Amino acid sequence: MHTLKRLGWTPLVTAVWILGAVETSMAQIPGLPNLSKSSAPAKSDGSAKPAAAPTKDNPDATVATTSGPINIEKTVDDRVVKKTLSDLIAQYPGVRHVTVVVHDGVVTLEGQVEDDDTRDDVTEFTRRVEGVRLVLNRMKTDVQVLTAHQLAAQVLGEIWTAVSRKWLVVIMAVAFFALFALLARTFNKYSETLLSVFVTNPLLRSVVGSFVGSLLIICGLMVALSILNLTHAVLSILGLAGVVGLAIGFAFRDITENFIASILLGVRRPFRVGDYVQVAGQAGIVKTLNTRATVLVTLEGNHVRIPNATIFKEIMVNSSASATSRGTFDVLIPYSVSTATAMEAITKAMQSQEGILADPPPRALVEALELNGVRLRTYYWMPSAGVDGFKLNSDAKLKAKVALQEAGIAPPPWAGTLSILGRVPIDVSEVETHTCDNASLRPGVILTSEEAEANLRRDRRAAANATIAPKNGHETPMEHVMSEAETHVSDEGENLLPAPSLDAQEPSQPIVAG
Repeated sequence: MHTLKRLGWTPLVTAVWILGAVETSMAQIPGLPNLSKSSAPAKSDGSAKPAAAPTKDNPDATVATTSGPINIEKTVDDRVVKKTLSDLIAQYPGVRHVTVVVHDGVVTLEGQVEDDDTRDDVTEFTRRVEGVRLVLNRMKTDVQVLTAHQLAAQVLGEIWTAVSRKWLVVIMAVAFFALFALLARTFNKYSETLLSVFVTNPLLRSVVGSFVGSLLIICGLMVALSILNLTHAVLSILGLAGVVGLAIGFAFRDITENFIASILLGVRRPFRVGDYVQVAGQAGIVKTLNTRATVLVTLEGNHVRIPNATIFKEIMVNSSASATSRGTFDVLIPYSVSTATAMEAITKAMQSQEGILADPPPRALVEALELNGVRLRTYYWMPSAGVDGFKLNSDAKLKAKVALQEAGIAPPPWAGTLSILGRVPIDVSEVETHTCDNASLRPGVILTSEEAEANLRRDRRAAANATIAPKNGHETPMEHVMSEAETHVSDEGENLLPAPSLDAQEPSQPIVAG
């Protein structure tokens, strides 16, 4: 004691306070037993904490609660308590039916209520009645009692009651939304004219018009939800859906990107089924557009699947977008002949070719002055639809060849330079050879004048009879590709692009310069 007095009481008090704090902290940690031996804490009015309510997994559980301090000396007759509770609880909202049993102040409730909240309210109400010492609530909810068919019928009945009472409000909400949608559609139709006064940039004007139209739609939706008193509920659902959509978007970014790109391509429609496009280093005819990719069929019959996001971001060339397309081919003539004569002969030949447009007119121009001769490039225009471009290009070259032969113009002789083992270069050119009786021994293509004239007559007839229409009903390469069954090229969903109508023009075919 002398030592404690000398050290003071402060360490002893501190140790006692630390032990008490540790015991209190251990009691508050979930999963650890309460070190205190005292009973459960009482409510502010002195009543004990009620036991757990019945659940779906344990519907037979009992809700037990007392009404506060139990008075031993003063008691109330059980019959009076039972009669009071039976009369009052039966009138409580949400109570289907109830059976009350009272014995020595212990009230047992059995029956059926609407939901868990109603059962808890009945328990709280019962415990406040004078003479009630303990409440055992064994009442069950509709979910625990009703069958699936009865529960579904109850929900449908509630929906029908709500609709029958609020049908006029629903019609009013739909009318307001339709009115705002009509305003948005009208604004989008005349947005260019209305906004041209305020916005001079065409691109910015288009963006502002789209934004205002979307804003009108959103305003109409909010007004309709406000009339139905569903604004908060819908906004809560949209907020949750936004969070979930954001998480799914990060998890499936590529799929989401392709899906959004498919929607934009389906709305904007930079191409249609049957158009010949070039994108991402691939060229072919558009066969289908689904939610993930666009399928092209090349003229060789290959099926090329390109993700929609790639098509949306890449530079795309649509050879079928315009009404006309241009074709070209080159011809090499010697310096010794008249270049003007050759150009005039080719131009007249192109003007007589079926399928070549008169406006803009075809023409031959000097492309380059090369070592071996003058290179002429012929330009002509043809319709983008209904023409076999490969066939027309071939016929045009044949007519140009015949026209040059008739004008007495032949290709220049081949000439080149050889360097043998690094020594002095030697010029080599075509050398005339004597005519041999045996054609198989001829070193080159050497014809007699009769053979050359016969070949020219045959080429002249072929050029005169050339037509762009297919012979004997055979399909052109474009028609063959278009007749490919869609199920053979796409199994990823419905085609988002409409098929071309019967009266629409035939798809075009690109021109490859010869």
